[in-house]
Amino acid sequence: MPGGWLIEQHTLRTQRHLDQATDDAVRLKDLAVIGSAFTNIATIAAGQLLKREFPQGLPLDAEGNLASDASLRGKRYYRCFTMMRMLNRVFAAGSIGFTPRVNFNILRSYRPGTIFRLFT
Repeated sequence: MPGGWLIEQHTLRTQRHLDQATDDAVRLKDLAVIGSAFTNIATIAAGQLLKREFPQGLPLDAEGNLASDASLRGKRYYRCFTMMRMLNRVFAAGSIGFTPRVNFNILRSYRPGTIFRLFT
């Protein structure tokens, strides 16, 4: 997702003159895509650290929850993965959710004529 958005965002910023509302919508999507990319990178890095410290993985029970006898480091990793998963989903949903707003603002910015007014 970040790679595709970087190409589209670069095209929007360099080849088009956008109004303020469109520019703001593009910035919001930028933040959501960057947040999604950073949480992905943080999760991958934490996963590598987890593999180094816990070669057999975290001690989980049958339901997939952390076992009650887990170490303090294990609990920290579990909380980290839980938080990163939630943040990544929020950022990914935001980047997908902002897409229609960006597209309609781009359409309005490019073609403020009669045809556009029929669809808004």
